[in-house]
Amino acid sequence: MGLKSERTGRNTVAAQLSNRFGILATHALVWTVPFGLYGPFEQPSLSQKFYLQVATAAIALFYFAACAMTGSLRVPLNGVLAAAVVFGVFSTVSSFAARSFLFTIKETPYLWCGILLLGILAHLHLSQRQVRRLLTSYVLVATVCAMIGVLQYLGISFRWAGLGYPQDAMAGRYLVLSVMGHPNYLTAFIGPALLLCPGLILAASHRPRQQMMLGVAACIIFLCIVISGTRSAWLATLLLGGAMAVIIARQRGLIQLARPLKVAVLAVVVAVALFVIPNGVIPHRYSFLQRLRESRPVEGRLYIYAVATRMITDRPWLGVGYNNFGVEFWDYVVKLQGEPRYKVCNYILEDMGGVRAEQAHNEYLEIAAETGVFGLASFLLMLVVFFGHVMSNWKAGQQGYDRLLFLGVATAVAYLLMDSLFNFPLQQPCSTLAFWFLLGIGSRYEWPEPVFVSVAGRAEAPGQVTTAVMADEKRKKRPKDAKRV
Repeated sequence: MGLKSERTGRNTVAAQLSNRFGILATHALVWTVPFGLYGPFEQPSLSQKFYLQVATAAIALFYFAACAMTGSLRVPLNGVLAAAVVFGVFSTVSSFAARSFLFTIKETPYLWCGILLLGILAHLHLSQRQVRRLLTSYVLVATVCAMIGVLQYLGISFRWAGLGYPQDAMAGRYLVLSVMGHPNYLTAFIGPALLLCPGLILAASHRPRQQMMLGVAACIIFLCIVISGTRSAWLATLLLGGAMAVIIARQRGLIQLARPLKVAVLAVVVAVALFVIPNGVIPHRYSFLQRLRESRPVEGRLYIYAVATRMITDRPWLGVGYNNFGVEFWDYVVKLQGEPRYKVCNYILEDMGGVRAEQAHNEYLEIAAETGVFGLASFLLMLVVFFGHVMSNWKAGQQGYDRLLFLGVATAVAYLLMDSLFNFPLQQPCSTLAFWFLLGIGSRYEWPEPVFVSVAGRAEAPGQVTTAVMADEKRKKRPKDAKRV
């Protein structure tokens, strides 16, 4: 009996160590993907994509192997993960049905690595404090990327930045590349982090230095989004940020933040004005009003949408194969231009200059074109389950700052989904990491907090609640004579 209890104790310690490894590895993944293997492929997105696949697969292998050896391996009851696996299966099946089978099948590990990250986060035992630390890591690395972009706009160049871009092309908004290779890729990664900042600031109510650090981070990220010239990022930030501001303003107990909030808003307005309005202090790289009026990129994307729609019509069930849109694109262009009604689009093709459109610039159309209606339905099911989980926990949740943090996670996912209407954030490594990371955090973040019931002593009535909410591990510790119910 003693030997059995000793073995059980060892397994418990080992399980805690494997859980700690999973948390630290997730921190490391978030910090290193934007900078991992930067440069070997002369294109940041390819280097980051390769690094993300290898690093995630290695972390998943070691983590789940450690859980299996300690007896803590279990199948998490997570509806979002189940729907994601179904989406991955349909995407893989579509690859087998594609005409360029070998090209398409080699792209599927990229999708499965994201699902693996979701599985790791669903399997981990995370306290609220650990969730806040993970989200803070993401905000900080996004701030570093945003700071690099702001410095580039100011004329401070980096030898390792702008890799794959000719120097004469790095002008105007294309100066704001950071480590992503394109302003759109940069805003897709840092935009969700901006929406996490209010909840993190409010959750750190007893840590003023951390609040100040997060406030500065939010200002830097917001400024970088403004000068990037990415219109979809402007729209998502305006709509979702405004909605979140209204919700926060309706919460009680936030009066003490009124003064610092006014100071922060004033500082952001002054900084944005200095960058947007021509002046003798900050260099003016391009006209923001002219950027708003540009129509040629919109026309090009509308034509690409027509190509994607034709792919869906031709192969509605299994699609053309996962990540095979760019391979099939010009074949479908030839088909469309053979029809009289599309002759008017010749000027668009001349502007495209024969460059392959590798993405549809709309994730939903691209998923439907590549994986068919079954793939799109499973992807939408995953989102419905996620936001259903959000709504049910929001209604059952307690009033407080951590509740707003949970709202921030859901809003950050919504930011990527809104950006997916005009761009392809799920095809770029850093924003893909952000999507699956936030999906994993949000799908397992539960309300209400654990409640403990006393089981020691006969003086207390059975079922009497002795400890309410564990809001912070440092301030409220679990009683030694309690068990979770």
